[in-house]
Amino acid sequence: MRITLRQLAVFEAVARSGQVAKAAEQVNLSPPATSMALAELEKQLNARLFERIGNRLQLNSQGNLLLPLATDLLHRVEQIEQAFTPQGGDLVGQLSVSASSTIGNYLLAKAAVAFCQQHTQTHIEVAITNTQDVIQSVAQFRAEMGFIEGHCTDNRLHIEPWHKDKLLVFCHPAHPLAGQTVKPFAVKGQSWVLREEGSGTREYFVNAANELDMQPEAKFCFTTPDAIKLAVKQGAGLGVLSELALDKEISRKELALVTIEGLVLERQFYRITHKSRQATSLGLAFVQFCSNFFHLSREG
Repeated sequence: MRITLRQLAVFEAVARSGQVAKAAEQVNLSPPATSMALAELEKQLNARLFERIGNRLQLNSQGNLLLPLATDLLHRVEQIEQAFTPQGGDLVGQLSVSASSTIGNYLLAKAAVAFCQQHTQTHIEVAITNTQDVIQSVAQFRAEMGFIEGHCTDNRLHIEPWHKDKLLVFCHPAHPLAGQTVKPFAVKGQSWVLREEGSGTREYFVNAANELDMQPEAKFCFTTPDAIKLAVKQGAGLGVLSELALDKEISRKELALVTIEGLVLERQFYRITHKSRQATSLGLAFVQFCSNFFHLSREG
């Protein structure tokens, strides 16, 4: 049996993307050559690694067993290459990052573009989803690191504070509560437009609201901040989103804030990594870049 690094790289790319065509782009092979490399790996291991579900390939139990081993080996090879790269050389490679909606859309997307413009031989792949999906992505080695808004109790992962944020309650400017400061009982029975189950934004707000016996019930649920803002603009009810997502609409008076006495919605964002996965130099460089980038953005 002679498994090659190319085969393992193909396997990891297919596991990460779920499609041969996308994986082929990541490993700089043609789709037929990518399929052939994957088929040869399965033949050498005498095991199927994926199940086809619709137009996607999903890891089966054998694939899930191989993925952390393959990822660890590929990272160790990368570390060897970096150890013998002349100091001062530019960063090279691809970094897979997973981020929950607010962080991905309003922080990491900008940072990833700026980072790749500065380091032209790198590519940052940012998968934007909800907190629970981010946790699974990092736990299953599909992403080197994740950035989340909610809680993480997975003992396979290392969790560290990363950035702070504030949630705001908002409504249509013609809503009776627009611009008002009210007591918690005043919003009981109001219609709410919230994120979907599994969202860190929703989890944090509901927990804080229930401490004040507000008992918010979602009349509408959407997976994106834009959909929530559009629904609130249509008069669907009160919404809750990060201040990062509301800056433009509030300044243009397209939406209005509602202040609820005693409702504290300042929260912590977190960065998560797998305890058994060593950070790459590219990953460490990106984290440091983000820290500097957001600091300069706030000053500006």
